[in-house]
Amino acid sequence: MQTNVTPQDGRLNPEQCHEMIAKGVRVLDVRSAAEYAEGHLPQALNVPLDTLDTWLKQQPNKQEPFVLYCGAGMRAQKGCDILRANGFDCVLNGGAFKELVCGQPE
Repeated sequence: MQTNVTPQDGRLNPEQCHEMIAKGVRVLDVRSAAEYAEGHLPQALNVPLDTLDTWLKQQPNKQEPFVLYCGAGMRAQKGCDILRANGFDCVLNGGAFKELVCGQPE
């Protein structure tokens, strides 16, 4: 899947993130299960950062693009780093959940 979005600093702005989601890019919420339960993007799969190593070993397609988000963007960046270190080439930091919620298209 071609994404055609290249973040300037490795992090997508909310508009870019929602554009990617609309194109079918998978979304990973790397916050804890408790944080996820308090609210999340409807398309998001909860894969807490501390379980990402196990989850990635179950993924057959390392070329599939992913957008990761968390509470502030730091865990999402760590998640991107972990995925890239394990051969996932198309992972992008979507930043903070609250920013994404505020930037959702109507």
